[in-house]
Amino acid sequence: MKPKSKLKKISNARGRPLPHIAKENNGNRHKGDGNGASYSNKLIKFYNDTDDILLVGEGDFSFTKALLLPPHSFTPDRITATAFDSRDDLHKKYPDSAEPILKFLEECTATGKPIKCDSEKSEEDEDDESFYHDDNCQIHGQADDVTDRHSDEPKKVKVLFKVDATALTKTKYLRKRKFDCCVFNFPHTGSGITDQDRNILKNQELLDGFFKSVPSILKPSGTVVVTLFDGLPYSLWNLKELAKKSGFETVRSGKFVWEYYEGYKHRKTSGMGDTTKKSQERDARTYIFRKIDLSKENNAPATRKRTQGQNVKNYKRAKRKRDDTSESDDDE
Repeated sequence: MKPKSKLKKISNARGRPLPHIAKENNGNRHKGDGNGASYSNKLIKFYNDTDDILLVGEGDFSFTKALLLPPHSFTPDRITATAFDSRDDLHKKYPDSAEPILKFLEECTATGKPIKCDSEKSEEDEDDESFYHDDNCQIHGQADDVTDRHSDEPKKVKVLFKVDATALTKTKYLRKRKFDCCVFNFPHTGSGITDQDRNILKNQELLDGFFKSVPSILKPSGTVVVTLFDGLPYSLWNLKELAKKSGFETVRSGKFVWEYYEGYKHRKTSGMGDTTKKSQERDARTYIFRKIDLSKENNAPATRKRTQGQNVKNYKRAKRKRDDTSESDDDE
């Protein structure tokens, strides 16, 4: 008999047990979601064209760039893209891609003048305006709340560094903003742990922290999008249960089709290079979550009870009517 995983007895840092499924599966078989074949190459669209989107754990920002290109063609100022690393660390990790992609994002403007943070101004760079934001600055000429779409501010992607996906409100810029959708592609701690059980636990803790942090920046009807590779060890992370544990339900899921994201490459968290197999050759799946409506959950038992009670009354009333009618018929 195969021994049970030790992870079932391990809790996260807050003392709460994290869900874990020790049963292995090939990771490539998914039950249908009522939308036909699970692995059609149709784009799973996780956004509306007017959504404000927050991207976390962006690595070299190649996914951000892909959203600005067809078939998505996002308006730049609808996207806020964040990375866990500082800008310097990003250049060290991804020297071949970080700089050209960030330059592309900086130049990608729909209209207006570039954004400049007051804290960055100096005599040397008065004309070298930036679209980057740190934790001590805000958009020039804008209050610390949601961007005014009718202002003269530039339509640019907002890029932030050193943003922790498990503590989003620690970043000043995000503290008073609300988004329609938050996307976390291929989350991974990059800790290099070789022991599979410990590695699974660390990544479960990362996702657990993310799902607990993300409600603070979501609009009431907002959604959360997570993409994972298929197969081991990702199939053991038990993503849906982690989401449910934090009050999220699965809306739908579908194949992540690399061809729809021009130039996007999944990079290892620790730095350059692909995983053992090139990312574009690996199957991956996107999951869309939303907050569970607790009011419906709480009212469901009471509603069922009222309905059942009414059904009983209706039955008794109908029975009395039938009995009265039967007696009349007998008299006739």
